[in-house]
Amino acid sequence: MAQSVYFDSQVIISVSDGIIPHATWKRILEKLPGRFNYRVSFTTFLEIASALAGGDENHFEQNRKRLLVLTDAACGFLPMPGQFIRTAVLGLSSERPEFAPEQLETVWMSAIKQARDKQHLSLGNVDLPMLRKELENGKKLWGQQLRLAKNDEREMPPPKRYAAFILAFDVHAPQTQENIGRVSRALDAAYCHLAQIHHQSTKGAYNFDNNLQDWIDNQQLMYLADPDLTFVTADRRLIAKLTKSLDRHRVREFTEFATAI
Repeated sequence: MAQSVYFDSQVIISVSDGIIPHATWKRILEKLPGRFNYRVSFTTFLEIASALAGGDENHFEQNRKRLLVLTDAACGFLPMPGQFIRTAVLGLSSERPEFAPEQLETVWMSAIKQARDKQHLSLGNVDLPMLRKELENGKKLWGQQLRLAKNDEREMPPPKRYAAFILAFDVHAPQTQENIGRVSRALDAAYCHLAQIHHQSTKGAYNFDNNLQDWIDNQQLMYLADPDLTFVTADRRLIAKLTKSLDRHRVREFTEFATAI
């Protein structure tokens, strides 16, 4: 089966804003076919589209351009992380059709490509408040995950307890021993990342509300549940948190990936 690759928001924003030369991005996209299928992470889409929904008109075109860069080449959208675990790991059907890949491609991106301001975008059958609500709900769930870790004080909960939590509150699937075992292994990278955040919080005052990026990063890592997916990030600090993960080799630093491709 062909390998697939997805990029974090920092890469996309850096290309759009000229920090990463567009020629470099174009060369990478041109070299992907035959090596990787290009996938768009729902988490990357959500982060950038939420800025579009929450930003003012003066920044509308800047945020819209970032979404156009994200979908610069032939691509396929990945489902929401929790729904991805349902379908790819457990073989269950998706329960969130409003954010299904085909909806993002045919409805959301079609409206974004045509829109010239926020009012025009709101007329394109896209629900901007729903998008912002999804971001807020995700932040609340992340807070619950962190509280789960903190409940054991200085001991990080074992992987199976973490998997049971994800099954109950994110994936919405039965917490059978089989499901717990499969999800525990599939989310090794996300678990190791959470463990590092937990370790930081035991060393001093860690303000969960001021570290939204940690939730975004953890969501991105959930896609590594599929062994055919590779994540490319410009965040070396994120990579450093994954030294103990069995899936560390599928998290690539952008410059290294750009050179190797």
